[in-house]
Amino acid sequence: MQATERFDIVGKTKLWLTIAVAVMLWGLVGLFVRGFNLGLDFSGGALYQFKFPQKVATTTREEVQIASEVRSVLRKLNLPSQPVIQIAEGDTLLIRLKMQSERESERWRAEILRALRQKYPKIEEAGTEFIGSVVGSELTRAAILATIIGLLLVSLFIWFRYQILGAGWLFSLGALFALAHDVLVLVGFTAWSQIEVNSSFIAALLTVAGYSVQDTVIIYDRIRENLRVRRGWALERIVNYSLLETMSRSINTSLTTALALWAVLLVGGVAVKPLAFSLFIGITAGTYSSIFIAAPLVLLMRRWWEAKVAQKRPTTAPVRHPVAEQRPILRVTTPTAETGTSKAGEVAEKPATSPTGSILRPSTTTPSRRKPKRKRRR
Repeated sequence: MQATERFDIVGKTKLWLTIAVAVMLWGLVGLFVRGFNLGLDFSGGALYQFKFPQKVATTTREEVQIASEVRSVLRKLNLPSQPVIQIAEGDTLLIRLKMQSERESERWRAEILRALRQKYPKIEEAGTEFIGSVVGSELTRAAILATIIGLLLVSLFIWFRYQILGAGWLFSLGALFALAHDVLVLVGFTAWSQIEVNSSFIAALLTVAGYSVQDTVIIYDRIRENLRVRRGWALERIVNYSLLETMSRSINTSLTTALALWAVLLVGGVAVKPLAFSLFIGITAGTYSSIFIAAPLVLLMRRWWEAKVAQKRPTTAPVRHPVAEQRPILRVTTPTAETGTSKAGEVAEKPATSPTGSILRPSTTTPSRRKPKRKRRR
């Protein structure tokens, strides 16, 4: 066994699938128990923008400090929902509130402006936007539809591209299961952490799906290449060898992307941190699913499918070709009682058989004739 085959990934397929299913169930429980913290893009509400006369925050620490001061001011107003506060460009204050009507939005706009001017006398109003619940529900349906269509298109692409071993649909199901794993991991993390779900979350979800599919396609391509090059190998060995060949590439690519996302988390603003953290969780889950789920699951499903086909296969005897039923015919001479010699030209049509009943091969030697005995002279 070569050095690149020391680790048996395919042999531990059940372990990898058990971990994946457990994490997927964790995501489903979080979705039904905690639910999503829907932002204004989906639930509807108001966005208030206020402008400071000069920049009050130039670092992330100063942004957090200003947002904490504004939150303590708004806490005294008994707002109908928990406000989302952000500092943009160092001098713009953004406040988001979930509301049901535009009239309610106007009433709270005046109350918020009055409370802020007590803390910051020179702050000015920059604008107000209201998103109704109808628009939010339409965005929700559009986001769900876009996600489903994207996953189906990816699975169809893999189905038609990997018609190898007559099992393109198995490769498609393996990639689709890996995508479902990535989506449920990201959804579960978002639900348990109560990160606000807005349009950027949908962008992160589709980005993670595309990233995972790209990694899966590279592994599938290597499997198809090794199937042509290493014809004497078993399929399990080819898949395991292909996974080990592409593992370093998958890990290095994900690691470099994760380092960039961690840089955004450390020095980025409040507005981009949820997106960066969602991408980090999704890409990590995608790397796991591409290596340990997509291809090993194809092998597991292929064994199950072959066993199912073998059970349905009829057990009747195979039909023989007429040519195969012909038996070799030997020329056998029959001696006469008078002279003890054989009659020339008499042919026996009986096939020669061995003591065990098996058909013998035709003999290439001709039968020898016995010479009559000469009488001795006395």
